[in-house]
Parts: sequence; structure tokens; C-alpha cells
Amino acid sequence: MRAINVLAGSLLAAACAHAGGVALPMVPAVAQADREGGWASDRVLVKLARGAAAWRERDGLIAVRGADGAPDAALAAAMRELGVANATRASSVGAQDAARAAAIGIDRWFELSLPRGSDAPAAVVRLAALPTVEVAELVGIGGIAADAPAPTDPGYPLQWGLENTGQSVNGVAGNAGSDVRARAAWHLTTGSPDTIIAVLDSGVGAHADFAARMLPGWNVPAGNADTGDQCSSHGTHCAGIALARGNDGSGTAGMDWNAKLLPVTVLSGCTGFTVWLADGLIWASDRGAHVMNLSLQYSVETQYLRDAVAYAIGGGALVVAASGNTGTTGVAVPARWPEVIAVGSIDAFDSPAGNTAVGPQVDMAAPGVAIYSCVGTSQSDFKSGTSMAAPHVAGTLALMRAVAPGVAPAQLEEALRLTCVDVSNAGFDDRTGWGRIDAGAAVRRARTLMGLGDIDRDGEVGGFDLGLLLGAWGTGGYDCLADLDDDGTVGGLDLGILLGNWGGAN
Repeated sequence: MRAINVLAGSLLAAACAHAGGVALPMVPAVAQADREGGWASDRVLVKLARGAAAWRERDGLIAVRGADGAPDAALAAAMRELGVANATRASSVGAQDAARAAAIGIDRWFELSLPRGSDAPAAVVRLAALPTVEVAELVGIGGIAADAPAPTDPGYPLQWGLENTGQSVNGVAGNAGSDVRARAAWHLTTGSPDTIIAVLDSGVGAHADFAARMLPGWNVPAGNADTGDQCSSHGTHCAGIALARGNDGSGTAGMDWNAKLLPVTVLSGCTGFTVWLADGLIWASDRGAHVMNLSLQYSVETQYLRDAVAYAIGGGALVVAASGNTGTTGVAVPARWPEVIAVGSIDAFDSPAGNTAVGPQVDMAAPGVAIYSCVGTSQSDFKSGTSMAAPHVAGTLALMRAVAPGVAPAQLEEALRLTCVDVSNAGFDDRTGWGRIDAGAAVRRARTLMGLGDIDRDGEVGGFDLGLLLGAWGTGGYDCLADLDDDGTVGGLDLGILLGNWGGAN
């Protein structure tokens, strides 16, 4: 049987094709022609069958003999009828390892030029039926992995940690690209209300950027439900970094715009005992927190606190902690424990902050210098420290969970580590760990772990996913989980990926 690879373009034979017993939809052949996310109308590729020989004729076309030595008149006729104006070897660079290229068959690929506006999918079907053609396929058109538009929040241009264009923030112009690539993550998801982020801190003010998503919290030292911020908006600032509502025309943008916030006060004023943090971890775990942010530092290790961390992780939570503003004196508690995700601080040049903790327990780094976020009930201001770095990671993990709710927390943590961008010293280092987090890459990796094509995130690629993809056809921007090829628009290539994974489950 001849291979027909139309990149799930027009699916000309779709009326007869089935996958898992579900009839495939007919997609117009022109739907994605000559546009990013689709295919070229003026060219197709063919891979000749093994043993076939080709040479160039005076008219610019190729002539082919089959393995039996007989000329392939059918191919010549097909090229004339399709209006093929030229035929060249597909590779413009050649391959230095001729034996390897021949074994794979790279040297048997040719590109056929068609009149622009041709029905390229129909040409693929026609060519694939010929005996000397092993594969016929479209030439896809793609682009860079897509980013969502910049959000409308007036404070966003000051949030270099989310997007660093080299803009001047507090009189300092950083390096373009030294950021967490938040917009790349938002293209796929802006978060889910099914995710709960617990902020264990000095309390959290009811700021306008997240007040509507605050759950009833608890004040451990006071033994009551008053979780107002007691320490110069420290907890409020951290909460804003993790989950301030974005693209709403006010304030700032956080990493996750839809997660729920569970405030847990574990300090009295700006200080507190490890036993309070331990009880806060237990309380938050019992209320279903999926991600816990601990922008706190202690110097004394206690088993009670470590047991509480184990309790929280055993309940399915990801525990993120600031590595500490402790410099060379070492990574603070509880970040120094291997079961906790320890986050160091970097500046707008991808350099470790001067006071960020140094030690082999640091897992990764995130922006923590001159970070603009929520204070009070409606204001924004700058703060610095590893306290500000940690919630970038907590918010990213929440976004990852939004696209992959069925993936184990430990797998999400590993995916986050594997997608970190190396900064500072080459390889792992004691200030930035495995590097700066890349939220866009992390969310994409999490989506793959869930199952590429599983748009409804039920653990299987099927009819509901197909319906969601078709409903999103031609769209882009935010929350575009159906953009499986990451080109910025839902189209034929995404359909092909989904169908190729039909029935797959995590």
C-alpha cells in the first residue's frame, strides 16, 4: 500500500476513513493552504520506491524507472496533468554520510513544483497511487512556538520576569529574553479553577487581582480565619506573582489567572515558629491544596516540620520554597530538603542575585529582583528576594497541572526541571540549580505527558477532543490547548496530530 501523508490536510478520503469507529470529518482542501499551520499549494514531496532510478530531463522534470528497469510512464503522465513545472531533489544541502542517507532513503526524496493555488492534497493522493512512489506528502508551513498576546494589565510592561524585552525597570535595562516565557505558557492555558495554590505566609490581602478567587483561609498563630496580611504586603505580593488575574486592564498579571488561592497565615507579623508553618502545611493539605508556596526561611531544622512537609507531599501537593536570602551561609529550611522544590533568585540579566542562597540543594531559579506585583488591596509595587522567585515556580506548576491534571505531581516537578534554561555557570550550579524556569516549555512538556491530543484532559484522545479541536478551528491567542503543533492557530496540522494519537491514553 502506498503511503499518503497529507498532514491531515484536506483528508480527501475522509468520508471513507475511520479511526476507532468514528467517522472523520471532511475538511475543505483550501482551509489551510498557503498559510502558517497549513501547507503549500505550489509544491509536494515524493519519495521514490527503493530501487527506482531518476534522472533530470531537458524540460526540468524527472524521469523515473522502476526497480524492474521499465520507465514509469504513469508518473510522467501524472506530472504533466498536475502541471508540474519543475522537479528537484528535496534536499538543498545534501548529506555527507551517503551510506546513512541511502539507508534512510533521504536521497530518494524529490520536490515537485505545482502552479500556486493547486489542490496539493489531491496531487498527493494521485502521486501516492503510482508504483514507483513510496511516499507522497504535502509541504507543511509552520513557525515558531506561539506566544499569546501581551496582556492588557497596565503594570505588565514593568514585569520583566514575565517578559523581558530589555525594557528599563527601576532604571535598569535587562537582557531581552531573560524571563520565564509566560506568554508562551498562556497560549496553551491561563490556568484552571480546579487548581488550588496555598500561600503560606504573613497573610494575604484581598487584592482586586485575585480576591474573587480566594478561599476561606486560616491563621495558625491566632487560631482564627483572619488571614489579612501582617507584614508589609509580603504574602500579598507573593500571591500576586503566582495568580494575579491577567489581561483584565488593571493591576498586574500573575502566572496563573484562574487558580483558586488558599491563604494560610503562619507568621505573627513578619516572624514565626516552625511549628506554625508545619501546622499550616497540614491544614492546607487537608483542604486540597495542589501547590504550596513557602516564601519563608528558617535556619533550624525540625523533624516536626519535615514530617508536615511529608504529609503535604503525601497528599499530592507540590511544595515550593524560597532557597533563602542567605548567600553563602547555605540554603534555608525547608528549601534545603530534597523533597521541597528550592528556588533561587536571578536578576534581569540572568545572573544570580547577590544574596540568593548558595548550595547544592538549589533546584532552579526564577526572577527575584525588582519584581512588580500586588500590594494592599488594589496597588502594585516592587519587592526583591527569593521570596519573589518562588511564586513564579508555584504559578508555573499550577499552569502545568491545568493542562495535565492526570499527571503525578512528581512527574510535573521532573518536567519543570528538565525544561529549565541553563544560566549563570554552565550546567548545574549552586546558585541557580538546573537553571531559569521556562514556563512555556514546561507547560508544553506537561501537555505531552498527559497525551498530545487529549484536549479535554480525560486521559484518552477521542471524539470529545475532536469536537473541541473543530470548535477552535482557526483560533489562537490565549488558552489554545488545541494548537497541538504550536504554530499559533488551530488547523489541519493539529487535526493530523490528534488523529495520529487517536485512542491513546496516558
